[in-house]
Amino acid sequence: MERDKISQVSGIKDDSSVVTVNRRNNLCLDKYGVSFHWWRDSETSLHRHDFYEFFIITDGATRHELNGEKTILRKGALVMLAPEDAHQFRRIGDKSSIHINFCAAPEKFYAICAALGVSFETFVAPASRRYVELTADELSYFNAKAGLITMIMRRGETGYVALICAMIAQIISILCATGVKELGEYPDWFKALLEKIHAPENIACRAKDVYAMGSFSPPVMVDYFKRYTGKTVAGYLKEMKCDYAKEWLAETDMSTLEIAGLLGYDSLSHFNRIFKEYVSMPPAKFRRSIRNADNRGK
Repeated sequence: MERDKISQVSGIKDDSSVVTVNRRNNLCLDKYGVSFHWWRDSETSLHRHDFYEFFIITDGATRHELNGEKTILRKGALVMLAPEDAHQFRRIGDKSSIHINFCAAPEKFYAICAALGVSFETFVAPASRRYVELTADELSYFNAKAGLITMIMRRGETGYVALICAMIAQIISILCATGVKELGEYPDWFKALLEKIHAPENIACRAKDVYAMGSFSPPVMVDYFKRYTGKTVAGYLKEMKCDYAKEWLAETDMSTLEIAGLLGYDSLSHFNRIFKEYVSMPPAKFRRSIRNADNRGK
């Protein structure tokens, strides 16, 4: 797209060799602090924004230049742009691309970060935290939400504003979990959290208790647990408690009811079901199998 065409559509002011997209020229962004749109053109001139932008490539591929660095972005790429980042899209041969854009004025971006318990400074320096390849499920999720937002906008309703904020919050949560180390190489704060969870006084804790122990909001904590352990918070706690239960069933004479209570289960039937899912047999049968094996070994 030619620069004058961009200017006509977006109200961009020319600034040396780079054009600047001004939030004041986007009615939705100016009024609500957020906006959403599809971008189906293949090329743009070099430009920057005075707001935050998050785009997801939903189809095709494009050559993207960001602050002088050129990369090829394909379907599933999620990129965050901060104010003053200069970027542009270039066609790859005769190929085209489609992407969806979520935009946020600085004050709205800071507010969403604060609600998530994330410092916006997280994204200032490390470029690794501003780019991620979405999974097929994540891409499908954003595509579905983009379709819903588009439908609501066409109806002239304002419910799309909350949806856009929710999508930006989800994007921030995903980006917070990027650039981290492989499993087992946890950062110090996560190691400390796991040690606290495994402490005897906390073995009855639930997901809400883990959220309270951490320094991030629940959505961000969920993303960190999936990234570092491959499990949800609830899933991690279930496995931990079942491991404790296996040890107590094998080494003590505590009843199943007592063990369930110590692990924070109010219902014995619920504990029995959880244990069977994890060990493939009920607690009582597990205890018998362990003790029968011990007797045979004597």
